[in-house]
Amino acid sequence: MTAQIATIPTVQIDEARRFTVEEYMKILETGIFEGERVELLNGIITIMSPISKKHRGIVARVLRLLNIHNLLDYFYSPQSSVILKDDSAPEPDILIAKAEASDYMDAPLLPKDVFLIVEVADSSLRIDRKVKTALYADSGIQEYWIVNLQDHQIEVFKHPENADYHVKTISKAGETVTCEAMGFTLNVDDVFKGLKKT
Repeated sequence: MTAQIATIPTVQIDEARRFTVEEYMKILETGIFEGERVELLNGIITIMSPISKKHRGIVARVLRLLNIHNLLDYFYSPQSSVILKDDSAPEPDILIAKAEASDYMDAPLLPKDVFLIVEVADSSLRIDRKVKTALYADSGIQEYWIVNLQDHQIEVFKHPENADYHVKTISKAGETVTCEAMGFTLNVDDVFKGLKKT
C-alpha cells in the first residue's frame, strides 16, 4: 500500500503594517500601551522588556560617571524617545545632545544635535547591534555605545557613513572608552564594577 503525502497549500503573507511617527504618537495617546515600554523602529512598534534592576543600575551608574566629568553644559535625556526619521522613534537609555535653552520643550531634538547615544543591552543586544546601529548611523548620530551586560564590554561605533559606522571598537576590562565629540573618557571597569557575568 502506498502512503499518500498531503500537499500543504502555500499561503501568501502580506507585509506587516508599518507606522509613521505621527501615527505612532496618536496610538500612544490612546493609552493602549500604557504600562509598557515601546518604541518605533523602521515603522514597526516594538515592545521592550521591562527594565531589570541590573539594567536600571547600570544606566544610573553611567549617568553618574558622565556627571563626574562635568558635562553639565549638555542636555541629558535618559530613557526617552527621540525622533530620528518619519518612521523611527527609538527610546535610548541615554542620549546626550547640545544644550538648548528650553531643554527641547519648545524646540525639536534633531539627530544633528545629538553627540552620543548609549544603549544598555542584555536581552536587547541583537536589536541594539543590528537594527539600532543601522538606524542611528543612517540618521547621522555621531557616536553610539552599547554597554553589553552579557560580555561586560562597551562596543563603540563612530563616524556614520551609508547606514553604518566606519569605526567600530570593543573595549573590555582594564580598557577605556573615549567620546570624541565631548572629549571624555570612561573606564570599562568603573561601568561594570561589582557586576557578575550571567
